[in-house]
Amino acid sequence: MAHRIDAIRPMRDLLIRLPKLPVNLQQEIDFPAADPAMLVAIAEDAEMLMGATQMGLGAIGQLLANSAVMIEDGTVSANSIEALGLLMSEMADMAHHCMGLAVHCRQETAHSPQKSQRTSSRSAIERGLV
Repeated sequence: MAHRIDAIRPMRDLLIRLPKLPVNLQQEIDFPAADPAMLVAIAEDAEMLMGATQMGLGAIGQLLANSAVMIEDGTVSANSIEALGLLMSEMADMAHHCMGLAVHCRQETAHSPQKSQRTSSRSAIERGLV
């Protein structure tokens, strides 16, 4: 997983990198044809985003559990609780798919020792890969 300094904005970086991946005729990601450095960067972004999402969902859950009285007496509206529930559901689904994406990227770069070595950001940028 990347250090905090390396990927401060993992969702933004992931959304920027994903469209750069090649696709096959079925319009699915063609992991074998993708640049290994890009796959490693995407895996790191996805893993960091998944971790942040899980921590955030846990924090929201704690807040809701400790707000039961305010929810019960109507201080916090049912609409707010519904919106939080929908948000939490979407975030959990995103974390699930980030895990799958990270696994596919890691598997592809793990097959070859050459592929698993990360290219420096500078040289990848110079070659127009990232």
